[in-house]
Amino acid sequence: MGTESSRFGTQALQPLADAMRGSLLLPGHPDYEERRRVWNGAIDRRPLAIARCADAEDVSIAVKFAAMEHLPLTIRGGGHNVAGLAVRDGALMLDLGAMSRVEIDAPARVARVEGGALWRDVDAATQPHGLATTGGFVSSTGVGGLTLGGGVGWLMRHCGLAIDNLISADVVLADGRCVVASADQHADLFWALRGGAGGLGVVTRFVFRLHPISEVLAGAVFHPIEAAPALLRAFREFTPTTPEQGTFMLVFTLAPPAPFLPVHVHGQRVVALAYCWSGDPARGEHALAPLTGFGQPLGKVGGVMPYAAWQQSFDAHAPAGDRYYWATSIFDAFDDELIDALVAHASTPPDPLCEVHVHHLGGVVAAGRTDADAFVHRDAPFFINAIGHTATVEKFAGVREWVRDLRSSLAPWARAGMQANFAGEVGDWQAQTHDAATRERLKDVRRKYDPAGLFLPVRGD
Repeated sequence: MGTESSRFGTQALQPLADAMRGSLLLPGHPDYEERRRVWNGAIDRRPLAIARCADAEDVSIAVKFAAMEHLPLTIRGGGHNVAGLAVRDGALMLDLGAMSRVEIDAPARVARVEGGALWRDVDAATQPHGLATTGGFVSSTGVGGLTLGGGVGWLMRHCGLAIDNLISADVVLADGRCVVASADQHADLFWALRGGAGGLGVVTRFVFRLHPISEVLAGAVFHPIEAAPALLRAFREFTPTTPEQGTFMLVFTLAPPAPFLPVHVHGQRVVALAYCWSGDPARGEHALAPLTGFGQPLGKVGGVMPYAAWQQSFDAHAPAGDRYYWATSIFDAFDDELIDALVAHASTPPDPLCEVHVHHLGGVVAAGRTDADAFVHRDAPFFINAIGHTATVEKFAGVREWVRDLRSSLAPWARAGMQANFAGEVGDWQAQTHDAATRERLKDVRRKYDPAGLFLPVRGD
């Protein structure tokens, strides 16, 4: 990628514009400013041009052009990656946003999803058939980025990670060829796509396995912040034995101005227990009661609802355009000292919009073979995400420092590494998301399919 992209102007890019069915957006085009922006408002980069691909053939044309002209290349699916991997100064951005079609084969319980789709697109298509698959915790997340990083979500303990439900992927390689990666074709690429966090090609279509899930028992129970240590200890004790249909998440957050909460706690720091049960609701009430019935909560909300509705319940906490910085830590156990360190930091963020999410894995996630894909943390029982969030430029530096300090404070109890989908910086994406053996195996796959490193977000082997 050594050639200066600044030498390119409108005339040099005209062959690409002429060859594509979609449009090529240059600086000054009315849509350029909108499409260069990603979900994280802290990312402010200006690509050389944006190729709005209409189909896989457009992707192939753009990839070949970038390789021939030695142009750095980025790929925008949903644009939700917090580190901003979708956009780079002076690079050619492949924008898959127009490729968002979802086709459902209900009898076969299969979804065919284009690479630019969001999870809300998938949910909207599967819900009428009483079907679903694991798709994160926020419906505005892109299908491609979440899946390539592993794909945790509300249904993971019952249905597996997103990658556990991936049957095949249509991929445009660095030489422009279109191949199908599956267990039977290009199996090494299929292994790497599932949890390798991208940088291997452009996935233009995912094929997912669906599950007969229409409604879920879901909701949230709000507790005063003073109850957090006891609630975390209860979470630690109960979640390892939670039936696989149940998934919990503890959230350090603000109490919303909602009628189910006392007025005097509105806007105050609280800890909320969110839950989702994807089995029989009557059984779920009983199975989840040790945690949902814990202590003396401030208030609660929830019940039986469509899965797609629950998937959108956290969207308001993640508005596009605000400034975000994330980090993640992975744990084999929660001892009391860890809990004390977590509560001390999570209770006092520099911006009230900041949250801390405490998750558990297990269930079907832990049952999968650790060498079957490139997701290296499926055997971990717990992980914690520090969600730095502010709406103002002035507070962002403090928010970022808070996230880093929180992760550092938890480091004595944490495993090495991060989950790829929550790595806040490009450097973390490359160095922190896999163990040494998996990194080497991924490098071998990249050398085979992308020897020049066209798809790497930063230079390196």
